[in-house]
Amino acid sequence: MSIVAYTCALEEIQAPPAPAETGQSHRLHSQIADACGGLRRLADIQLGIWLTRLKMAALRIVLCATFCLLSAVLAFLALVFLYAALYRILTDLLLVPTPWALLIFAGVHFLLAGILVAAVVIIIKSRDDQGAMAGGKA
Repeated sequence: MSIVAYTCALEEIQAPPAPAETGQSHRLHSQIADACGGLRRLADIQLGIWLTRLKMAALRIVLCATFCLLSAVLAFLALVFLYAALYRILTDLLLVPTPWALLIFAGVHFLLAGILVAAVVIIIKSRDDQGAMAGGKA
């Protein structure tokens, strides 16, 4: 039950009819009842629209999350095959011994991790600087 319908129902319960109603009073009462009914219908329709939009947004979020997870799994699988091919190229075509090939992989990953950490530190420091300038601190 919507708030408008509840309010209109309370008004009808709390306001007992006068013993001798005139035609004008009855007409005013029916107009108020029609207005309350219209407001209740409008509120119900608006609530239905909001719920429909909420369901559509939730569906979009679930679909987006599902597709992101699926793409992450496929990217991981592609990365595994890429590493296998690169390892094969290093060991078979370039005749790099296996321990050295693995050390090359480890070194490249260590370098990439260092670059990512440096980028995060720069981003955090720039946000701290922006926050200090917005707060009036220098």
